[in-house]
Amino acid sequence: MKTLRSILPSNIASTTGVLDIEITGIAFDSRRVNKGDLFVALPGQHIDGSAFIFDALERGAAAVITESSRKNIEVPVVKVKDARQALSEVSAKFYDQPSEKLKLIGITGTKGKTTITYLAQAILKKAFGHSFRMGTVEYDMEFAKIPASNTTPESQVLQHLIDQALKNGIKHGIIEVSSHALKSWRVEHLQFAVAGFTNLSLEHTEFHPDMNDYFNAKKRLFTEIASPEKACIISIDDDYGKRLVAECKAANLKVYTVSLFDQGADYHSEGLKMSGAGSDFLFCHGPEKHSCHINLPGEFNVFNAIMAGAMSHAVGADFAAISAGLGAVKNVPGRLEAIHNDQGINVVVDYAHSPAALENVLKAMRPVTKNRLITVFGCGGNRSHEKRPVMGKVALQYSDVVVVTSDNPRKEQPEAIIEQIMTGIQEVPADANKKVMQEVDRKSAIFKALSAAQSGDTVIIAGKGHETGQYFADRTVPFDDREVARSFFRKPDDDK
Repeated sequence: MKTLRSILPSNIASTTGVLDIEITGIAFDSRRVNKGDLFVALPGQHIDGSAFIFDALERGAAAVITESSRKNIEVPVVKVKDARQALSEVSAKFYDQPSEKLKLIGITGTKGKTTITYLAQAILKKAFGHSFRMGTVEYDMEFAKIPASNTTPESQVLQHLIDQALKNGIKHGIIEVSSHALKSWRVEHLQFAVAGFTNLSLEHTEFHPDMNDYFNAKKRLFTEIASPEKACIISIDDDYGKRLVAECKAANLKVYTVSLFDQGADYHSEGLKMSGAGSDFLFCHGPEKHSCHINLPGEFNVFNAIMAGAMSHAVGADFAAISAGLGAVKNVPGRLEAIHNDQGINVVVDYAHSPAALENVLKAMRPVTKNRLITVFGCGGNRSHEKRPVMGKVALQYSDVVVVTSDNPRKEQPEAIIEQIMTGIQEVPADANKKVMQEVDRKSAIFKALSAAQSGDTVIIAGKGHETGQYFADRTVPFDDREVARSFFRKPDDDK
């Protein structure tokens, strides 16, 4: 039995009421409160969670943690300086620090995280029989698959799911760790066996005032989050990775480097052979060299495979499991996901929504494109404005045809976003062989690109990947790039 007193956080400002009461659960959403729960009222961007305290009480909350000074609350109240910090701490205590009882891997960086989690989970399953994975697409716990609400869940959800994994006999897992999570106490009280870093590029400027703030948020996973004995697996193919290596070594942390080709790295590849269907290479660590195959095209996916293998090796996976696990992944939802058709057009859907990610995808598909490379993309509203012209420039530099459209406009006008993208496109020197089209409606834009495509062309539909909705200011409508593309090729008789 857990009492309120036994799970109190360290940042208490004041308390009222009896603290020696039983707590049967923790909730931060008043709609999910059950009788006997501790309700933690989190501050929000638009609505403060303290506004829902009385709703939580009506549902049976036994106690409340809040930053506010609300009165006339008839249950024990713990006032804290930071409710998110408190949620993280009390959740870890309530579930008895479950991450200390298994091998947890955390991967952070701008791009590659999702693919790496799929590859690493497959390796861990080959090595140890079971593994969970949490990230942008879903939380795959083996015993349940849960649609992802955030790349990294709230701290209480993380602690609960890891506790459930233990109860189901799962002792290994990997999670994507976002910069938002690192700045909002979601992973603060987790014990990581391994922390991995992929890269850092222009993204999330609506959240981070500058790249230094973005880097420092990522660095927290290595230098500030507990687990001083954890292995730090860091890419040196990235300038920010080289900086992180230096700072982690200065902090006397255990550092292992990863590179696609640099043979001075602790983990790297050799003998790379690529095709449109995947890549073959040697996974190298010291004198060890092991043949591997992945079913994912592009050099950047070979890097993802090396990172996944390195992190898995750090928790005990052998080289046979690494090779078998990498080869077992057939695809990753919304990451260069092929849309099959009988017209000879190579159609892929990818989540690329940053300049670096889009460039990687376009570079990966150019060698396997016989004729033209056609790109459909937009940029999300209420997100980084700085990247929009850069993405426009990248798209036209590496494509023959570009169709600029909407992504998730959110509270911005789609036309205004497209106009910002076009400023970058206009910086590219004129080329009579290249064509640019604008189409605000995303479905029409995809159809326009596919209608223009011929056998031997590649059509890349970028930005939304696995997402199944399109977000506007006042509504979310069902929208899946993959299904839209498939519907274009569907014959009338197919629906009968």
